[in-house]
Amino acid sequence: MITRWLTINIITVLLIVLWSLYQGYDSNYILIGKIIAQAAFILFLININMYFVFLLIRKSKIRNVKVKLAQISKKMMRYHIPIAITASLLIIVHAALMISAYVTDLRKAKTVSGAAAIGILIILLFSGLLRRWKASGKRRKFHFTMAFVFFGFVILHVFI
Repeated sequence: MITRWLTINIITVLLIVLWSLYQGYDSNYILIGKIIAQAAFILFLININMYFVFLLIRKSKIRNVKVKLAQISKKMMRYHIPIAITASLLIIVHAALMISAYVTDLRKAKTVSGAAAIGILIILLFSGLLRRWKASGKRRKFHFTMAFVFFGFVILHVFI
Protein backbone atom coordinates (compact mmCIF):
# COMPACT_ATOMS: atom_id res chain seq x y z
CA MET A 1 0.00 0.00 0.00
CA ILE A 2 2.87 2.37 0.80
CA THR A 3 4.54 1.75 -2.55
CA ARG A 4 1.23 2.37 -4.32
CA TRP A 5 0.76 5.69 -2.55
CA LEU A 6 4.35 6.77 -3.25
CA THR A 7 3.88 5.80 -6.90
CA ILE A 8 0.72 7.93 -7.10
CA ASN A 9 2.62 10.87 -5.57
CA ILE A 10 5.48 10.54 -8.04
CA ILE A 11 3.11 10.21 -11.00
CA THR A 12 1.16 13.30 -9.83
CA VAL A 13 4.32 15.40 -9.59
CA LEU A 14 5.56 14.14 -12.97
CA LEU A 15 2.20 14.91 -14.61
CA ILE A 16 2.26 18.45 -13.26
CA VAL A 17 5.85 19.03 -14.42
CA LEU A 18 5.14 17.55 -17.86
CA TRP A 19 1.91 19.56 -18.20
CA SER A 20 3.82 22.71 -17.29
CA LEU A 21 6.46 21.95 -19.91
CA TYR A 22 3.75 21.19 -22.48
CA GLN A 23 2.06 24.54 -21.85
CA GLY A 24 5.35 26.34 -22.25
CA TYR A 25 6.16 29.80 -20.97
CA ASP A 26 6.43 33.29 -22.42
CA SER A 27 9.45 34.42 -20.43
CA ASN A 28 11.97 33.28 -17.86
CA TYR A 29 9.94 35.27 -15.32
CA ILE A 30 6.97 32.93 -15.86
CA LEU A 31 9.23 29.87 -15.82
CA ILE A 32 10.55 30.90 -12.39
CA GLY A 33 6.96 31.34 -11.19
CA LYS A 34 6.05 27.85 -12.38
CA ILE A 35 9.10 26.28 -10.75
CA ILE A 36 8.27 28.02 -7.46
CA ALA A 37 4.69 26.71 -7.70
CA GLN A 38 5.93 23.17 -8.33
CA ALA A 39 8.19 23.37 -5.27
CA ALA A 40 5.23 24.58 -3.19
CA PHE A 41 3.10 21.72 -4.53
CA ILE A 42 5.71 19.14 -3.53
CA LEU A 43 5.89 20.62 -0.02
CA PHE A 44 2.11 20.60 0.24
CA LEU A 45 2.06 16.98 -0.97
CA ILE A 46 4.51 16.05 1.79
CA ASN A 47 2.16 17.58 4.35
CA ILE A 48 -0.98 15.97 2.97
CA ASN A 49 0.75 12.59 3.09
CA MET A 50 0.55 12.82 6.88
CA TYR A 51 -3.09 11.84 6.56
CA PHE A 52 -2.15 8.66 4.74
CA VAL A 53 0.52 7.78 7.29
CA PHE A 54 -2.10 8.09 10.05
CA LEU A 55 -4.55 6.08 7.94
CA LEU A 56 -2.00 3.29 7.57
CA ILE A 57 -1.40 3.32 11.33
CA ARG A 58 -5.13 2.87 11.93
CA LYS A 59 -5.67 0.23 9.23
CA SER A 60 -2.56 -1.89 9.75
CA LYS A 61 -2.98 -5.12 11.67
CA ILE A 62 0.75 -5.69 12.16
CA ARG A 63 2.03 -4.13 15.37
CA ASN A 64 5.61 -3.60 14.12
CA VAL A 65 4.30 -1.66 11.12
CA LYS A 66 2.15 0.51 13.39
CA VAL A 67 5.10 1.25 15.69
CA LYS A 68 7.42 2.11 12.79
CA LEU A 69 4.83 4.36 11.14
CA ALA A 70 4.12 6.06 14.49
CA GLN A 71 7.83 6.81 14.85
CA ILE A 72 7.94 8.22 11.31
CA SER A 73 4.81 10.33 11.88
CA LYS A 74 6.23 11.73 15.13
CA LYS A 75 9.30 12.95 13.23
CA MET A 76 7.21 14.26 10.33
CA MET A 77 4.85 16.23 12.57
CA ARG A 78 7.74 18.35 13.85
CA TYR A 79 8.12 19.71 10.33
CA HIS A 80 4.42 19.98 9.41
CA ILE A 81 4.07 23.68 10.31
CA PRO A 82 7.45 24.83 8.90
CA ILE A 83 6.69 23.01 5.65
CA ALA A 84 3.22 24.60 5.52
CA ILE A 85 4.63 28.08 6.11
CA THR A 86 7.33 27.59 3.47
CA ALA A 87 4.82 26.26 0.93
CA SER A 88 2.46 29.17 1.66
CA LEU A 89 5.23 31.72 1.18
CA LEU A 90 6.20 30.06 -2.11
CA ILE A 91 2.56 30.19 -3.22
CA ILE A 92 2.43 33.92 -2.42
CA VAL A 93 5.62 34.51 -4.44
CA HIS A 94 4.16 32.45 -7.30
CA ALA A 95 0.92 34.45 -7.23
CA ALA A 96 2.78 37.78 -7.18
CA LEU A 97 4.98 36.75 -10.11
CA MET A 98 2.06 35.51 -12.18
CA ILE A 99 -0.15 38.52 -11.44
CA SER A 100 2.63 40.89 -12.46
CA ALA A 101 3.33 38.84 -15.61
CA TYR A 102 -0.35 38.60 -16.62
CA VAL A 103 -1.65 41.90 -15.26
CA THR A 104 -3.86 42.36 -18.34
CA ASP A 105 -5.36 38.84 -18.17
CA LEU A 106 -6.66 38.70 -14.59
CA ARG A 107 -10.11 37.43 -15.66
CA LYS A 108 -8.84 34.21 -17.20
CA ALA A 109 -10.03 30.90 -15.72
CA LYS A 110 -6.51 30.04 -14.57
CA THR A 111 -6.22 33.28 -12.59
CA VAL A 112 -9.69 32.93 -11.07
CA SER A 113 -9.01 29.31 -10.05
CA GLY A 114 -5.69 30.41 -8.52
CA ALA A 115 -7.45 33.14 -6.53
CA ALA A 116 -10.01 30.59 -5.32
CA ALA A 117 -7.19 28.23 -4.33
CA ILE A 118 -5.53 31.02 -2.34
CA GLY A 119 -8.84 31.72 -0.61
CA ILE A 120 -9.11 28.04 0.35
CA LEU A 121 -5.46 28.12 1.48
CA ILE A 122 -6.24 30.98 3.86
CA ILE A 123 -9.10 28.96 5.36
CA LEU A 124 -6.83 25.89 5.56
CA LEU A 125 -4.08 27.83 7.36
CA PHE A 126 -6.61 29.38 9.75
CA SER A 127 -8.09 25.96 10.52
CA GLY A 128 -4.59 24.69 11.26
CA LEU A 129 -4.02 27.63 13.58
CA LEU A 130 -7.31 26.93 15.39
CA ARG A 131 -6.32 23.30 15.69
CA ARG A 132 -2.96 24.25 17.16
CA TRP A 133 -4.60 26.53 19.73
CA LYS A 134 -7.14 23.96 20.85
CA ALA A 135 -7.29 20.52 19.30
CA SER A 136 -10.66 18.85 18.94
CA GLY A 137 -12.12 16.21 16.68
CA LYS A 138 -14.21 18.79 14.86
CA ARG A 139 -11.22 21.04 14.18
CA ARG A 140 -9.07 18.10 13.10
CA LYS A 141 -11.71 16.93 10.64
CA PHE A 142 -12.26 20.46 9.30
CA HIS A 143 -8.51 20.99 8.81
CA PHE A 144 -8.11 17.70 7.00
CA THR A 145 -11.22 18.36 4.86
CA MET A 146 -9.91 21.78 3.89
CA ALA A 147 -6.56 20.22 2.97
CA PHE A 148 -8.27 17.95 0.45
CA VAL A 149 -10.50 20.76 -0.85
CA PHE A 150 -7.36 22.87 -1.35
CA PHE A 151 -5.67 19.94 -3.10
CA GLY A 152 -8.66 19.68 -5.46
CA PHE A 153 -8.56 23.40 -6.25
CA VAL A 154 -4.81 23.24 -6.89
CA ILE A 155 -5.25 20.33 -9.30
CA LEU A 156 -8.04 22.27 -11.03
CA HIS A 157 -5.81 25.36 -11.22
CA VAL A 158 -2.89 23.41 -12.67
CA PHE A 159 -4.83 21.65 -15.41
CA ILE A 160 -7.13 24.50 -16.54
